[in-house]
Amino acid sequence: MSKKQCQAAKRNGEPCSASASENGFCFTHDATKGKERAIARRNGGLKRITPSVADKSLVPKETRTITDVMTILDYALQESLELSNSIQRGRLLVSIAHGYIEALKVGEMEARLEAVEMTLKMRKEQKK
Repeated sequence: MSKKQCQAAKRNGEPCSASASENGFCFTHDATKGKERAIARRNGGLKRITPSVADKSLVPKETRTITDVMTILDYALQESLELSNSIQRGRLLVSIAHGYIEALKVGEMEARLEAVEMTLKMRKEQKK
């Protein structure tokens, strides 16, 4: 029992090697299956979408402080951990880690500067 081969030709002119249905065409080349193909393409595309896992409402609308930056980095990290393992994901994780380091550096410098300013203010008040 041999299966019928599709009667259509591929774009390069070679005969289609897929199995044919009763009308002599495969699913791809059957003109009556247009709606079904569209649904299949849509469903296939939807299955490729990585669902969002982090709470978008926690991300600040405006970024004005180091805390806001850290919140955005936390969100980005949560989202990227759900992506499939790839070189791009690895690069993204390294970039996020670099963002954390830079934000921590700036935050530490701000804290130190604030401490120095507070000390100077206290000294100034003591001299009065």
